[in-house]
Amino acid sequence: MNKYVLSVALLVASTGAFAQNRLVKKAQGLMKTDQFEEAQTTLTEALNSGETKDMALAWDVQGDLYQQLFVTELNKAAAHQPMDTVKFVNNLYACLDAYEKCNSFDQKQEYAEKNKENEKKFRTFLMYAGQFNFENHDFKGAYKAYDAWLTFPENHKLVADDPAIQNDTVFDKNQVAYYACLAAYQGKDYDHVTTHLQEALNYDKEAKTVRQLHLVTLLEKGDTAQWVDASKQYASSDEGIAQNLLAYYTEKKNNAAALEFANSLLATDPNNKIANYSKGVVLFGEEKYEEALPFFEKSAELDSTFTDAYYNAGVCCCNEGYGINEEIGKKTLKKAEYDKEIAKVKDWYKKAEPFFLKVKALEPDNPQRWASRLKTVYYITGEKAKEAEMDTYLKKVTGRSLENISNEIGG
Repeated sequence: MNKYVLSVALLVASTGAFAQNRLVKKAQGLMKTDQFEEAQTTLTEALNSGETKDMALAWDVQGDLYQQLFVTELNKAAAHQPMDTVKFVNNLYACLDAYEKCNSFDQKQEYAEKNKENEKKFRTFLMYAGQFNFENHDFKGAYKAYDAWLTFPENHKLVADDPAIQNDTVFDKNQVAYYACLAAYQGKDYDHVTTHLQEALNYDKEAKTVRQLHLVTLLEKGDTAQWVDASKQYASSDEGIAQNLLAYYTEKKNNAAALEFANSLLATDPNNKIANYSKGVVLFGEEKYEEALPFFEKSAELDSTFTDAYYNAGVCCCNEGYGINEEIGKKTLKKAEYDKEIAKVKDWYKKAEPFFLKVKALEPDNPQRWASRLKTVYYITGEKAKEAEMDTYLKKVTGRSLENISNEIGG
């Protein structure tokens, strides 16, 4: 009797499993006639019953269903028809997940080859998902897509060891990392801005942008200490960052830290233009103009287009001359002594002229930067014609300024 009852129980159990396997087959049939909603309902029952025997088959069919759903949307885009980007993205993720689950049950590896090829192709579609989400200002979704592309080998066992995945040539990994960094920043997801930072910094075309995103993110998070450390790291290749860090030290009246920073850059590379420029800025801030001058000159020598270096060199010369002139007024000098000191003043201003002329040559459309400085030089050296020429430039600048004000009032 007990043996008979047991046989009935086994029969019921096997019948239930067989019925569930039939549901999977039924879902396959429904998919062939594009009855996707009904197929999903049938598959959901089979996957969640706990009685389906061939779970590898069930998840394989589920993956194929999701594939048809996202490909349908992709085909719309290819035909320049409106597509449901949310539906595309969600089904793409679900498809990849289903194939991975299929693989976990697929002891005989019946579906591995097919699904491996699918996953390799569908990795590219993650970039589409990132682009669609970014254009829709869904930056969180865009980051998720780019991150999924970057971490694909780690999260998809089917293709983890495939050379085509490890060394993808369709997209530049460093460029995708930049997209991920940018999407995280745009979405104010500051914790993820640095997730792929090192790869993003290797994307030379946007390395400067990546550095700025990193630094601004640290400030947004209120992490000044990390901002200082990162600024030091980036300063040797970005004059803007070096200047910002020096400005920070100046604001904090921390000349010692500023000098240490400049010296560390010079110790690393004495021929680095930013290192020399930074040392010049520190000495300039300490009003050591004559000491600062050679560092600005060296920086300009290393980069003949470095306008700030030329400008600051010129200001150093003018400030030295001005300082001598101020001291003259504090002394009682004989004419010969006076003339000698005035000659020194003129020499310093004359020395400033080529630096400001270089600024003029580099920024001809920006006379407000150099015309006033050159006018002062020519006033001190007594070159009236050249001084009048600078007045002409300054009047044009003033005229444009008045015109802008007038337009603003009129608007």
